[in-house]
Amino acid sequence: MTKKLVAIILALTLSISVFMVPASAASAVAPQTLEINIENIFNRVLNDLIHYVLTYLNRFWPGFEDNFDNPESYVAEYFYKGEDTFDKSVKADSKWSLGYSSDSLIEDFNIMNGDFFLAGSLEVFEGRVPRAVYDDQRVRVYALSDGVSGTVVHAVIDGFGFARGDVEIIRGRLQEFAEANNIISMNVSVLHQHSCIDTLGMNVPLLKALITNTGNAGTGDVFGENLLDDYMVTKNPEFMENLYETTVACVEEAVADMTEGTLNYGYANIKEYIRDKRDPQAFDENIHRLRFTPNDGSEETWILEAGIHCTGYGAGPDILSADYPYYIEKNINEKEGANVVFVQGAELAITTEGELTNVEGESDLNNIKYYANAIADKVRAIDNEITLDPVLNIAHQEVMVPVDNGILTLACREGILGAVVVKDGENYILASEVGYMELGNEVAVFFAPGEFEPSIFYGGTATPEESWDGESWDYPALKDVTDCDNVLVFGLANDQGGYVLADNEYHSLLGENEEVNAISKKSGSTFTKAFIELVTAVK
Repeated sequence: MTKKLVAIILALTLSISVFMVPASAASAVAPQTLEINIENIFNRVLNDLIHYVLTYLNRFWPGFEDNFDNPESYVAEYFYKGEDTFDKSVKADSKWSLGYSSDSLIEDFNIMNGDFFLAGSLEVFEGRVPRAVYDDQRVRVYALSDGVSGTVVHAVIDGFGFARGDVEIIRGRLQEFAEANNIISMNVSVLHQHSCIDTLGMNVPLLKALITNTGNAGTGDVFGENLLDDYMVTKNPEFMENLYETTVACVEEAVADMTEGTLNYGYANIKEYIRDKRDPQAFDENIHRLRFTPNDGSEETWILEAGIHCTGYGAGPDILSADYPYYIEKNINEKEGANVVFVQGAELAITTEGELTNVEGESDLNNIKYYANAIADKVRAIDNEITLDPVLNIAHQEVMVPVDNGILTLACREGILGAVVVKDGENYILASEVGYMELGNEVAVFFAPGEFEPSIFYGGTATPEESWDGESWDYPALKDVTDCDNVLVFGLANDQGGYVLADNEYHSLLGENEEVNAISKKSGSTFTKAFIELVTAVK
């Protein structure tokens, strides 16, 4: 309900024009395959009403859209393309090397002083500040090389989301270091915890941001300069500066820590601990493990991937915690002495499940520990490993996604989000990117810039008879595009492109939670086509 309320408030705030906007009667008709009911009709009409009001606001209300490039002049200064072609053979000098580093993002702050907002729930009037700190909010980095292709760096941050503009800041600060150390791919992703300090911006007091930030933009239009810069409502600048510095330091430490060893891949089925809240019921049932064993006998590093929302405390708690991934790491640290980097997968509406998440009489924290320990035990028991040949291939491609979600456009125009946006006339476009990596010719990894519907990768998208709009999804599952037998998704990577739905499963801003944070009704097909183009180009 909070997201629906915010959608309405954002649409109606600061404008009386809402009462003058006509709604399209045609779009209020539900598809023939669905039962027509009052809720569907109401949602469709109000969805169009919100769309037209937001279109008006984004066109005429003061904002910082003059800072946006146009598509022709835009150039991503710190984009990493990776390799043009993939090499399938093991070279004479091929050898796996991996380095690891990690550090806290909160230890230098009085995190409960009221200046730091928690993420996870859209807040209209006041941001949520933590009343307690249960564990830590960290960044973890691994650097990986096959000795031939160059080095791939991946920083994984405990956080709700991370826009590409913030990724570019980190890349920019590491530019000389990357050139000196043959880094061909630099990636930053988040785990999407709903109980960490906000790293995206959508969890500031939104009404205050709309008033203050809009006023600041308006002074620039009237007086030629923005007079309220010191009062802009954004994510905490001190926290973000510390995050940038800490992440940069960890990248440098991880590269310096690189040592030779072997890389193995295995997986465990954890279907009993996963619940998909939204049809179609199609998701990856496994947690995946890349296990690096150094030749010198030092600590192993385990890279884990599974697609499960980090909402063990609910969508909007008032405590700070890194949720279940922290306790998976703790279990493996204590019992195996291994470093752990957990990476969020394709997790559109997937959340925790199983009796271990609801033990009667136990606190939320203890339930999360039980849940994490159960999964960690499954990971530790993996016995189906294969050894990967030292062959690393990686490539990235920029993607331009037309934005039709006026809520997110308004947030970008008012300086709330750090997304990279270009403007083509009156049309806003998200400048994002996708990535694709292969390990040992056996494991494919899709770097996905958002929270993707798992069926886009693994198959099982809705048929026309099952879909919201009666249309078909005319793209292959991305697992079938790659030649690798094993497919991982590194989600929320290098951008927060919002929820990414198959086009025929986009409902209404008021019908489901996911649509409020979907940048476009066509983002699913836009990103899917980009992935297909990228994989096809490097085959």
